Amino acid sequence: MRIDLKTAQILTSDEARETLALFSNHGDDPLSLQESFRGLFPKKTAEALGELTALRRRGAQKFSRGLQMFFTREQLEQASSERVAAYRAERMRKAGFHEVWDPCCGIGADAIALAAAGLAVHAWDKDPSAVHFARANAEVCGAGGIEFREADCTTEMPGPGAIFIDPSRRKGSRRLMSPDEWSPKPADIARLLEGRPGACVKLSPAVPLELLLAKFPAPGEIETISLSGEAKETLFWYGACASGVPRRATLLPAGDSYAGAEDGQAPVGELAEYVYDPDPAVVRSGLLGALAKEHGLCALDPEIAYLTGKKKVRTPFLDAFRVVATEALDPRKMRSLLRDLQVGRLEVRKRGVTDRPLTMEQKFLPRAFGERTLTLIACRIGERHLGILAEPVS
Repeated sequence: MRIDLKTAQILTSDEARETLALFSNHGDDPLSLQESFRGLFPKKTAEALGELTALRRRGAQKFSRGLQMFFTREQLEQASSERVAAYRAERMRKAGFHEVWDPCCGIGADAIALAAAGLAVHAWDKDPSAVHFARANAEVCGAGGIEFREADCTTEMPGPGAIFIDPSRRKGSRRLMSPDEWSPKPADIARLLEGRPGACVKLSPAVPLELLLAKFPAPGEIETISLSGEAKETLFWYGACASGVPRRATLLPAGDSYAGAEDGQAPVGELAEYVYDPDPAVVRSGLLGALAKEHGLCALDPEIAYLTGKKKVRTPFLDAFRVVATEALDPRKMRSLLRDLQVGRLEVRKRGVTDRPLTMEQKFLPRAFGERTLTLIACRIGERHLGILAEPVS
């Protein structure tokens, strides 16, 4: 739900904070929580309190103090994870900056991370409730050195110096996949970047790089970040913030980075003894071909990111599997093979196949045939849909 400034101010009041603390362990069903609050607060406030209490459990997965922070559903989904924000802030500090503008600050996650890295931060947002929550969240996190202000960067230019821009990519619960629907729009972002000594623009990894490059000024470096194996964001680095390599894939929380020139296409070859599932940051950053060639690996299909090779490769950027058997993705044939292999548990990974992993697991392994655990790597190779049964390589 969207809330106005008055409701945001009520949610951060001492009375509301005390009530939220009392109900912090009362489940995560917003409707049930709203009923609990309705005897204590007006209907609109009770609804907002109920949603916030439920959302804080999700917030704790993003922020170490998520159970005490303030946000709406849309604001939480837009906000950067604490670990990702800290990584970005450290890059800006190492680039030599001591001050940064954050003109789309939302609930303050990035401003707080930048301040924690020792930078002075000017945090703006055109949404007054977001600015109010950002100020409250900075207090919760003990972050100082941040100047918060309600302002619209499309009509008022931030001051000179380094800038971090995180355009809004949501409308309610809906993700906006076209950059032209984001706020600020690409043309506004281009204007904000002009003449800056350094900048970082946070973009969606779900949008093809070709489209992003067509819409935004050419960056000095493109970086895709994954957190615990999930692609979180694509970053366009400009000026002194760029490291000197054109492409980079970074894996958090470990902090491993693979960088080089763009080379997204691996050579194609036949299935060999080992199969490798690359981290999505490597694929989205356009570095899959470079990584494959470095380790003597081939792609199973030019449009499918699974790699294969005769030797065991150890790198944090690839999950490695030893091939046990292969079969067409036909339920009868696959069930027969799983029975022969005495499989009791099936973990499914897929690329180029429409069925969901849980659907395939239920279809191919309706009951346990033994105690063995295997991974099914379901993929499309040319016109064939192939199931590769494999064991993880430690």
